[in-house]
This record gives sequence, C-alpha cells and structure tokens, in this order.
Amino acid sequence: MSSTEKRSDELLDKVILDIKALVLVQGSDSDLDAKLSSKLVGSQDQSVRRFVGALQRRKRHGPFQYFAMALGELIIASMLVIAGGVAIVPTVAGVTTPSGLIQYFAEHAYDAFAGSVLAGYVSLVEFGLGALLLLAAFYTLHQAAINLGEAGISVRSGES
Repeated sequence: MSSTEKRSDELLDKVILDIKALVLVQGSDSDLDAKLSSKLVGSQDQSVRRFVGALQRRKRHGPFQYFAMALGELIIASMLVIAGGVAIVPTVAGVTTPSGLIQYFAEHAYDAFAGSVLAGYVSLVEFGLGALLLLAAFYTLHQAAINLGEAGISVRSGES
C-alpha cells in the first residue's frame, strides 16, 4: 500500500471516529441535529459541500420502490415496442412511396402526410422513428432489469 493510500485510510478512520463521537454526543445535546445541518448542509465551503454531496449521491430505495419503478418501466417499454413496431411495419412491408405509406396509415386511422413538406421523406422518418422507439424500449427494459435487481428480484437465463 502506498503512502497516499495509507494517509487516505487514516483520514477516513479519523472521520469515522468523529462521526461516532457526534452520535454519542447527540444523545445529550438536543440542538446538535440543527447545528450539524447548518454546519454541513448549509455550508458555503466548496470542500464541505462536495463531501456532503458525495454522501447524498446514491439514495437507496426500498425493494417496493424498485419493484414499482421496474413495473412502470416495463409498461413504458411495452408501449414503446408497440409504437416502434407500428412505425417500422410499413417500411419493412415494402411500402416505399409516400402515397403507399399514406394509404397504409389511412387504412389504420389517419391521412396526415398528404400535403406535407416531408412527403418525400416519410418512409425514412417513419423507419427512424420506429427504430428510435425500439431502442428506447430496450433501454427502458435494461433499466427495469437494474431496478428489479436492486429490489432483489433477478432472473438468470440458462439455468434450470
């Protein structure tokens, strides 16, 4: 271990001892919470603010909150997959002309692009939008998997 690492460990040990002392004193001093808050959280010193920020970065949620977030993300991902599929299907089905694409969507409830400036690029825009929606769905599923893992629920593929 280098001398810098030893010094860092010594400083961390001292901070931990000081925290333990503060917790012991807290039992006898009712104003300590307010004093601590004003000195640390309300400090104008940039170093102190960075230290407090480092402690507050990763707020832990309970398993129920992670499960609820994952469930919401799964719902959003399913909507994104459906929307992406609807946007990509005409392009994949071979509809390449603006009139063919308009006819395809007119059969399914709208005829909005008839006089649009984008009429020549409708297929490209539709494909790009569909691909973007599907990528967003996969990212959302990835986030849902992370939140389910944080909630303690995991699925391992390939195991029986």
